[in-house]
Amino acid sequence: MTFMNMNKIKTIALSIAGMALALSCSESIDVPLVDEGGYKTLENNLAFITDKYGCSNVDSLVFNENGTIDFYVNLTQAPKANEDYTLVYDAKVLEGYNKTKGTAIEAMPEALVTIDGTATVAAGATKSSKVAVKYTTASELKENGVYAIPLKVKGASQTSKEKGEFILFVRDISKMPNCHKDNGLQVISCMEVNDANPLHNLCYTLKESKKYVFDQVILFSGNINYNAEIGEVYNYNNENVQHLLDYKEKYLKPLQEKGMKVILGILGNHDRSGVANLSKEGAIKFAQELKAVVEAYELDGVFFDDEYSSYGSYPGFVTPSVEAASRLCYECKRIMPDKLVEVYVYGRTSSLTTIDGHKPGEYIDYALQDYGRYGDLSPYYEDLSPKGMIQGSSEFGQGRIISLNTARSIKTDGYGGTMVFGLTPRNGYVTRLNNITRAFYGEETVLTGSYAKDW
Repeated sequence: MTFMNMNKIKTIALSIAGMALALSCSESIDVPLVDEGGYKTLENNLAFITDKYGCSNVDSLVFNENGTIDFYVNLTQAPKANEDYTLVYDAKVLEGYNKTKGTAIEAMPEALVTIDGTATVAAGATKSSKVAVKYTTASELKENGVYAIPLKVKGASQTSKEKGEFILFVRDISKMPNCHKDNGLQVISCMEVNDANPLHNLCYTLKESKKYVFDQVILFSGNINYNAEIGEVYNYNNENVQHLLDYKEKYLKPLQEKGMKVILGILGNHDRSGVANLSKEGAIKFAQELKAVVEAYELDGVFFDDEYSSYGSYPGFVTPSVEAASRLCYECKRIMPDKLVEVYVYGRTSSLTTIDGHKPGEYIDYALQDYGRYGDLSPYYEDLSPKGMIQGSSEFGQGRIISLNTARSIKTDGYGGTMVFGLTPRNGYVTRLNNITRAFYGEETVLTGSYAKDW
């Protein structure tokens, strides 16, 4: 697999006087990055809108029956006295956008939108109190349709100009079926989230049943790290992974609402710690921390990949071994029996052993084969059901693709499914996914849009 880089990415874009840029599931448009520190005090104080994620141009949301998102009015310079502003639904904002961009995006009917609250900017501040924009679905909305909620700020102050505009894009998936297919074959998306938006997994459906193609999304990847000051390992998540966790209601909940399991990957991070060198006590403590993370962010399990650790002979660690990797998996399942525990068939997780009388099939749910690998894993994971064996994984970024015949064999041989790594909106993957979906479900894959990374 590909190790995540640690570049910090921060997307904050300024939209004033109708210069909003769109990012929706029906079209993918690059949003320029604007450093928030670059705002300058202007002669005339200008107001602009930001959402709760800090974006000041446009948001791309997936919603089911209804949704709410908080907005704020921001000023380029602090007022000397309290100032009140209101957000209004303004169809002219979208008309201007469509004219400028040559698009024909439909507005969500105003009757389905409610705006609650007044945006008050306190004296000496530049950000207002929140205003809730609520929306709901209705029968007249198109299945899987993308709609725009055009917003504009109006100010009661005589000293500030009301220039802020915001187009909120939403996608109605309430009428779409879930991802559960009748035969239970799994298509797992192991997504490098430094490069991609997990919501993009919602853009691949089956042609006839309209079921979603993907059944699981692994966030690749969180890390196991060593804290030298306290001499303990801990879960570290870089800016990209942590952003998705912090805003789980935007990026992860829509997947789960359609039946997809969201799994946190755990990978070595070039220090002395790894998934295969913890003592029994260390494994118990780390499992407890992972349980806290999984519960806090309402995730569905963990996935262990034994790569990128700088193993050696260090105090407090055991010699890297299959036994140590097995212990960590066992302790996670023991403390999280209702969550999925999965491993990559690689390194010291390429086989597991009996722990405290429990065979691997009792404490792991899925073993994911390395790229192109195929075969019975029962000699390496005793008592693991064939349904827990994920075969013939693909690396889409490198063009290492499962064949139609291999996918057919997975179904015929009674295995659990396959894994795809490196899914992004930058390339057309329908043909590649067709090798899987035609064999597994007798249906073609349909691409219903694109979600680019928007943070």
